[in-house]
Amino acid sequence: MLNLDIWTVAFQIVNFLALAGLLYYLLFRPVTRSMKARAAEKEQLAREIAQDREAAVQLRAELEARLAHAEEEAAAIIARAQEQAEAERQTLLQEAEEEVERILVEAHADAHRLRSQTAGDFQAELLDAILEVSGQVIGQAAPPEVHNALIQQLSDRIWEMGRSEMERVEAFRRSLGERAPTAYVTTARSLSPEQQGLLARTFTALADRNVNLDVSTDPTLAAGMRVRLGDFVVDNSISGQLAELRDGVSQALEERVAHE
Repeated sequence: MLNLDIWTVAFQIVNFLALAGLLYYLLFRPVTRSMKARAAEKEQLAREIAQDREAAVQLRAELEARLAHAEEEAAAIIARAQEQAEAERQTLLQEAEEEVERILVEAHADAHRLRSQTAGDFQAELLDAILEVSGQVIGQAAPPEVHNALIQQLSDRIWEMGRSEMERVEAFRRSLGERAPTAYVTTARSLSPEQQGLLARTFTALADRNVNLDVSTDPTLAAGMRVRLGDFVVDNSISGQLAELRDGVSQALEERVAHE
């Protein structure tokens, strides 16, 4: 028959409970806390992973949206660049057309000026040749009476100026100052003593003082003479009349060419 000691059993129970309590506080409880901490960490890690996944999904969506927007912007930039390039091309074409038109207009104007200048030069040379020949012919063919009549006509013109243009005559006299005036006479033919006396009286009356005569001969005048007294110049020769005719004809030809 089993003989049990109550105190021994009680002591064993107390020892077991003490050991169990000691194991609970020293081993089981820390392990439990550790397991709970690990579980909490796993839950936190799971939540962070879920958040990271959501953030990744959101980031991917944003990146896809940005990529689509970037493609649209790129397409818009390309379209604007193409429009700008087309506009610049049209501008360059227009400028080139305007430059070509300007060059054509200038070329036409230059051609017209060249033609006018060539025609004008030819006409001027032709007029000079005609008038030179005409002067020579008239000088050879004109009788002395024509030459004498031109000299008389010049003298009469100066006397008429003294009667009708006294203001001009007074201004001319003042321009002579105190110097002794000399009339430089260029004549187509030699002057007779009577003609020299006539001219001396005429110019003395014009200047209101004695006037010296300096006479020279120039056959190219054809007939008549040219006189310079101070600032007063008068030409009553065939050559002078032909020069006036040349100026009139030249001006008429220039106006005709300009209207063509």
